Amino acid sequence: MSELTGILLVGGASRRFGSPKALARIDGETLAERAWSLLGKTCSARLAVGKRADGLPLPFELVDDGTEVRAPLAGLVAGLRSAATEVSLVVPVDCPTLTRDALLQLACECRDAAVPRTGPLPGAYRRSALPVLERRLAAGELRLRDALAELDVAVVDLPEVVLANVNAPPYSTSPVDVVRHPGGATERDLVAVEEPLELRVDGEPIAVTMRTPGHDEELALGFAVGEGLDPVAAVLPADLAANTVELQVRSFDPERLRRHFYTSSSCGVCGRGALAAVEVQAPPVESTLGVEGALLAELPDRLRDAQATFAATGGLHAAGLFDAAGGLLCAREDVGRHNALDKVVGWAFRAGRLPLADAIVCVSGRLSFELVQKAATAGCPVLVGVGAPSSLAVELAAAQGVTLCGWARSGRVSVYTHRDRVS
Repeated sequence: MSELTGILLVGGASRRFGSPKALARIDGETLAERAWSLLGKTCSARLAVGKRADGLPLPFELVDDGTEVRAPLAGLVAGLRSAATEVSLVVPVDCPTLTRDALLQLACECRDAAVPRTGPLPGAYRRSALPVLERRLAAGELRLRDALAELDVAVVDLPEVVLANVNAPPYSTSPVDVVRHPGGATERDLVAVEEPLELRVDGEPIAVTMRTPGHDEELALGFAVGEGLDPVAAVLPADLAANTVELQVRSFDPERLRRHFYTSSSCGVCGRGALAAVEVQAPPVESTLGVEGALLAELPDRLRDAQATFAATGGLHAAGLFDAAGGLLCAREDVGRHNALDKVVGWAFRAGRLPLADAIVCVSGRLSFELVQKAATAGCPVLVGVGAPSSLAVELAAAQGVTLCGWARSGRVSVYTHRDRVS
């Protein structure tokens, strides 16, 4: 299929991850330049859609979407109206790992639309989708994902690696100036982004956590699993700069869960009563998983290989989910160690992998009570950390059937509880 129009959704001047996405640089070029080049190699025509009023210095002309709305739906409608071909490939500026092959696969399978399993963008859209999209935009129904329910859509399996966006490692960084001593030279450095995220149920705030932006739906879902809320879904607002996530849950006790206090990125819970609370919330983990100690000792190094933002900043924790053979299934980074694990659990929830009876979780840093709590509620039998566990973490792991392993480094690991799983 050679006749395609490429539509680049430039987005606004959001600073959600530290700077305007279109102007963020990777491998010596801006994300806007990178995406524009990809569309030039893939499509017979291309155009970029955004808001001229944002004044972003872009190397190409911009089609103004003509609305006050800041949502991908507005850009998609404007792009399809201006498209020169029947089928258009629609690419958001914040997907720097997209490939020509992935885009062409979407185009080949397009009915009214073709989208990855993860959502509506990137995607291929026909002109036949335009009436539905225009009507929903006029009605203020801005969630593009909801519009797909009215269209004939092909869902395409694409590798997760080509769908990474700038809210995920290694892009959750912000440039700062720093003076180096001795010498007093001023240099540009990168620091990890830290911003608040408000979690809501039925529109009411239940928690605020400081986190590294990216995978916010996974963070919210993992939080809900850990709190015993029995989640259904997590929904981002149309305006991502709002830094909120709406949780849809089956069980909600507002008096127990509403938190009228700031939760720091190193938060936890303490006290003897917490042990009993977790026992009520989640039964002890049951699993026949057996692993070799030598393998557990290697997991922090394997996780470190996936910590792109830590490599750039030195300022993030990480959690990784591994299969029984030590293969990395998912890795997430965050300024909060519990947030990183929540993101992994949220990923597993969306992938239909809970409970994690046949998996291993590895975390950077020390092993605290809340990490054991989250592993236990996710049904994970083995939790490995680089550092030491706390006394309450050991007690909870013993009570909840979790094999707790600390000091995993330099080919060695210390197994504190349920040692029979480790050979």
